[in-house]
Amino acid sequence: MTVQTPAASPLPLADVISANVRILRRRKRWTQEQAGQAWETVTGRAISAQSWYAMERPGSRAWMADDIEAAAYLFGVEPVALLVPLDTCGQCDDQPPAGFICAACGVEGPRKA
Repeated sequence: MTVQTPAASPLPLADVISANVRILRRRKRWTQEQAGQAWETVTGRAISAQSWYAMERPGSRAWMADDIEAAAYLFGVEPVALLVPLDTCGQCDDQPPAGFICAACGVEGPRKA
């Protein structure tokens, strides 16, 4: 996984972490509910799908050090990897078409209506 230098991001640090958590969750093909269940196995604290949604939304969460550590463990990355913007997939830009899963990064596109 490639990360950029901290100077490359004009976003607030909490927004960078939230965006990275969203990218990493989608790469695992977890729903927000599944991510919340996995979070509970790591931390012992349950997180609903609504709360997970808020964790991923820019400007809605202050990230505590323990939460950064738990998220890093959950996604199998070093905590520092959450502090700088992750590179997006070169194939799909982390946004594959509806109904498709990117073969390069594993991100699933929105479900067809």
